[in-house]
Amino acid sequence: MSGRLGEEMVTVWDHPAFDGHDPGAGHPEQPARAAAARAGARRAGARWAEAPAAAAADLEAVHTVAHIRAVLALDGHHAVLDPDTALGPGSVEAALRAAGGARAAAVALGRDGSPGFVLARPPGHHATAGRAMGFCVFNAAALAAATLSAGGHRVLVFDPDVHHGNGTQAIFWSDPRVLVASMHLWPFWPGTGAFGEVGGGRGRGATLNTPMPDGAGDAVYRAAFEARVLPAVRAFRPSRVVVSCGFDALEGDPVGRARLSPAGLAAMVGALAREAPALAVLEGGYDLGNLAAGVEAVLPALAGAAAPWPVAAARLSAGERARLCAHPLLDGAPEGQEEAER
Repeated sequence: MSGRLGEEMVTVWDHPAFDGHDPGAGHPEQPARAAAARAGARRAGARWAEAPAAAAADLEAVHTVAHIRAVLALDGHHAVLDPDTALGPGSVEAALRAAGGARAAAVALGRDGSPGFVLARPPGHHATAGRAMGFCVFNAAALAAATLSAGGHRVLVFDPDVHHGNGTQAIFWSDPRVLVASMHLWPFWPGTGAFGEVGGGRGRGATLNTPMPDGAGDAVYRAAFEARVLPAVRAFRPSRVVVSCGFDALEGDPVGRARLSPAGLAAMVGALAREAPALAVLEGGYDLGNLAAGVEAVLPALAGAAAPWPVAAARLSAGERARLCAHPLLDGAPEGQEEAER
């Protein structure tokens, strides 16, 4: 496989600091994840760029000053931020470079449509404006989206991680310029991401949750993606796409219970990259072989290469289709239904 679109290649934003984030022995978010993602990117064909460190002022686009200062004060130390989220001496630099790499990738994507993949460790989509949680410290994908939005783009954030990206949803809850579309197992940690969560205020309709059942594989994902996600994205008409790219929905992940294949994940990313230029930021994915295979499949899709589904879509009942089409962006949404489901 190649990451080329014509003569263009995906840029991988990377730094040795990503190997230096060590939350401790036995933690799923292990340093070896960076090497696995690199191996997949090299097999796909990519060019490399150094991920810069984000400045504190950059992070204020999506985080509170109090949260930024609290994290920066831990640089060089061991710390436990919550039962899932631990830092080692190199973790703060890694988090800053994850966010800075995402911002740099967004600047390139916004300028000329150059696709990018940010090899971000630690991940970010659970981090809210004021809190680190769920392995996540700074929300790199949210910073990429905010950077693109500030540049005048309508932005889609697509999050296929097996866990709902509660932090990203909360950050853009009232923002009509950013559509946050998530496909995740539900009910599942962190407990957010129900169908009826559609955004609030001026951002009502700019949050799109697609809860998936335990054991969902390619056929079920395809049916939900084609019935709900893709029509809503086309109604929103983004000019740029940020993929909050978790790989823990792939079959066999030790943390997730879905059965998506690398080809199925790539098919969704490729379909969205054909709607608008795209970048991706690494989120979850804790089986090292899956992670490498997933990155290898996704990079060419980001660049616009053909990424066909490996299976036909599952058949939907009339009730299932009606539920999938119930959203303000879609014609099938009865007025007030989404609020009633909350």
